[in-house]
Amino acid sequence: MTAIKRPITPDDLLTLQTVSDTQISPDGSQVAFVRSITDREKNKYRNEMWLVPSDGSRPPRRFTGGKWNDSNPRWSPDGTRIAFVSDRLEEAAQVFLIAADGGEAAPLTTLPSGSIQELKWSPDGDRIALIYRATPADYTKKAAEERKEKGLSTPPRVHTHLFYRLDGFGYFDGSYWQVAVVDATSGQTEMLTEGDFHCGSVTWSPYGSELAFLSDRRPDGDAILEEDTQVWTVSENGGNLRQVSAPVGSKSGLVWSPDDNHFAYSSNPDGLDQWGTNNERIFVLPTLGGVARDLTGHTDLAVGNLAISDIGGGGGEELLWSESGKEIYTLVSSSGDVRLTRLTVTSGEITMLTPPNQVVGSFSVARGVFAASVSRPTTPAEVFVGDRQISYLNQPWLDEIALQTPEPFAIPNGVGGVVPGWFLTPPNFKADGTSPLVIYVHGGPHLQYGNALFHELQWLAAQGYVVAYANPRGSKGYGEAHTKAIKGDWGGPALADIECIADEAIRRGYADPAKTAIMGGSYGGYLTAWAVGHTDRFTCAIADRLVNNLQSMAGTCDFPWSHGTYYQGNSWDDPSDLWRHSPMAYAGKINTPLLLIHSDGDLRCPISQAEELFAALRLQRKVVEFVRYPAETSHGLSRGGPPDLRLDRLQRNLAWLDKYLKLNGTNTAKPTQGAD
Repeated sequence: MTAIKRPITPDDLLTLQTVSDTQISPDGSQVAFVRSITDREKNKYRNEMWLVPSDGSRPPRRFTGGKWNDSNPRWSPDGTRIAFVSDRLEEAAQVFLIAADGGEAAPLTTLPSGSIQELKWSPDGDRIALIYRATPADYTKKAAEERKEKGLSTPPRVHTHLFYRLDGFGYFDGSYWQVAVVDATSGQTEMLTEGDFHCGSVTWSPYGSELAFLSDRRPDGDAILEEDTQVWTVSENGGNLRQVSAPVGSKSGLVWSPDDNHFAYSSNPDGLDQWGTNNERIFVLPTLGGVARDLTGHTDLAVGNLAISDIGGGGGEELLWSESGKEIYTLVSSSGDVRLTRLTVTSGEITMLTPPNQVVGSFSVARGVFAASVSRPTTPAEVFVGDRQISYLNQPWLDEIALQTPEPFAIPNGVGGVVPGWFLTPPNFKADGTSPLVIYVHGGPHLQYGNALFHELQWLAAQGYVVAYANPRGSKGYGEAHTKAIKGDWGGPALADIECIADEAIRRGYADPAKTAIMGGSYGGYLTAWAVGHTDRFTCAIADRLVNNLQSMAGTCDFPWSHGTYYQGNSWDDPSDLWRHSPMAYAGKINTPLLLIHSDGDLRCPISQAEELFAALRLQRKVVEFVRYPAETSHGLSRGGPPDLRLDRLQRNLAWLDKYLKLNGTNTAKPTQGAD
């Protein structure tokens, strides 16, 4: 007899186990990965390292764990040790080593308080390269405690560069990500770079005598419109840096080829395309510099994992060379999928290694065999080796929960294209035209919804809502023309696509036209606010961490905005184009009840974006509510914020939708001018 499954709840968000950063051992026999869980008692998340045999002969086992966080596991070249980053010493994150056959983890580094990224073993296994940023003296935990004891104030921050903070991280305060090398026996650490420039994507030469990394080291690089990250090399012992001549443009994922002759990296070749309307492409560059060859531009495929979900599963490397140096492995986002691909370097031929209708979050390769974290629309991420699933950490949960299978659609948009997306319908759904509809808009804007489990959308469907989530014009994964369709016009084409979804839902009998809502976060919040300023068809709306005023956003966002390339003019003496495309400019036309969700700690879309719109609507006596989350949250509240606040947000969203959409088919909630 089949057990009756229960509906999904908000609390299930805290039950799910997240699998990420899958790392296969050099001999291909085991996979190390990070399992993330919620510590309900402490109201925080914990990361643990787990191991599982690649053949699935035994279930996964916890390899490290405790009250701390362990992450970024990396196998030594001989497979006998695993390096990882842990905060178990509390004072500062350090690199730890543990034997692959078990035992106690031992600290390797004794770095001052700071942050560590990108562990990379040298080919001989004697050293580990990493990216490290020291915490400035005034902002260490010790300094804060001393000030508190003495009753002193926090010192002022001094900024001289535009890129002085990053959402989810905080303020740099004059301290930058630098390349360091650690002796894998003694722990002696040598800094190889310095200066007011960030470094990243460190990679060893195949002989271990040099390292390469990416950095924009122009003195005024933060104030120059054209992005130009460059490739640099440095001796294993430090010394002068050498710039490798490379084309302009953004770059990431740098890797050195096994034959020492080439670098591979991901790049947007248009340095003025700050918002990424072009697809990221894979380039191969001679190690001596010169002409870089584009391997993927002919495919119109978007390189990278661009799928959005509220359940993790990423981490790991962007690119990997095959052992022969004849192929490159990378992820591509296409039609809602994220697939692992193999590129033939000589011909640019692409082979898809994973099937459609799923999202690959992380991957690694050894001896031609890949390990990956894979999520599907009704399955959280689990570990796969090739096409075989070898972890089932979430199976007990899946056995208990009733999940809805998304129904794909491709709706004509009236201008020769289609709007791709999915409907999630409630349990025991009947298409009788009486159901409430929620259209959920993703952020970016140049990202995509994908074929991965999305807790919040499943929960809304379980509450009786038909949920439509889609990739309208502007989204990635459907070719550059689809993405570029909203360049300089975030609102018009995308809103037209959203209205096509609403029309189709009504035509199919999926929705009551008097019970429709639009909601979304970041760019999704922008389009929500834009929509209700241009149409009264929606019964209510929720704008989460929105962009509201492009003119003010251009100077308050954590990353510097370029001007005159995406939108015309600039924010100081020619703001007309920015203002014309701002939802704030249409606040006088908003009549739809609007819930604003925002966080004081949001550095990507500062909370002033919500404050401005709330003030404008309240002064007009429009129906508006502003929920302001505290500074310990960031732009990613819905994906990785404090567990209790994530649950609070879900319940507030549902209460707003229930208030205006569950009205027995009568649209009595539409406000009139002056309504409170």
